[in-house]
Amino acid sequence: MSDPCTSLSNLVSRPSFSTSACAVKPNDLLIESGYSNTTAQGTGATSTISFPQATLRLGLAHDFEVDVATPSYERQSSSPKISGTSDSGLGLKYEIGYTSKVTYGVNALYTLDTGSAGFSGNGNGILANVNGALTLSPAVGLFGSFGYNAQSAGTALAQQRYHGFDPSLGVSVSLPQSFSIFAEGFGMSSTGPGLGGRYAFDTGILKDVGSRLQLDAEYYDYPGYQNGTRQASVGFGASYLFGP
Repeated sequence: MSDPCTSLSNLVSRPSFSTSACAVKPNDLLIESGYSNTTAQGTGATSTISFPQATLRLGLAHDFEVDVATPSYERQSSSPKISGTSDSGLGLKYEIGYTSKVTYGVNALYTLDTGSAGFSGNGNGILANVNGALTLSPAVGLFGSFGYNAQSAGTALAQQRYHGFDPSLGVSVSLPQSFSIFAEGFGMSSTGPGLGGRYAFDTGILKDVGSRLQLDAEYYDYPGYQNGTRQASVGFGASYLFGP
């Protein structure tokens, strides 16, 4: 039985909301990065750009990997315009195992209060996921995660906590010339202190350039309004695998 986690398309997590079930192989380093432009319509309409959204994933022995989420530069077109950096994070992933059809694993990310005012949660947080993928045919597969999220929000002087569950489920289709497409639905039972849940979808196209480089372009949409605001975003990115 071949190992599905040797494939770049199965290793990379971005740009979907779900997290890949696969762990990076020992002594390999996978760098994922990207750019997004998120627009908010309605109350307080703004656009926010974010880059490089970099995550460094280093493979360890026994199907573990360690993750480092670096700060991103953020700029918001509010009046007045504000800019700064997002919080960083440290994580650990474990690839539990695989069969000829199913791959499954878990991961956790601890977010650190390192960002700038206006772009930080002003407190540490935790995100924990159960991840899985199911092969339906040589060209079609399902993937998804079920997460628990506990984060901070507010200001340094008025810190608040919130938590919720974040399920996601998507389908991916392999195309000729090393292209693939995906579509995914996901939800968040709480998006902030005192706020209710929100459900959304994303879709994108990916291109493997050889066995080490993957390029992506994606679209996220959050239907409906929450607190008078409706959001959508577009983005693109690249992931590269370093190793022997």
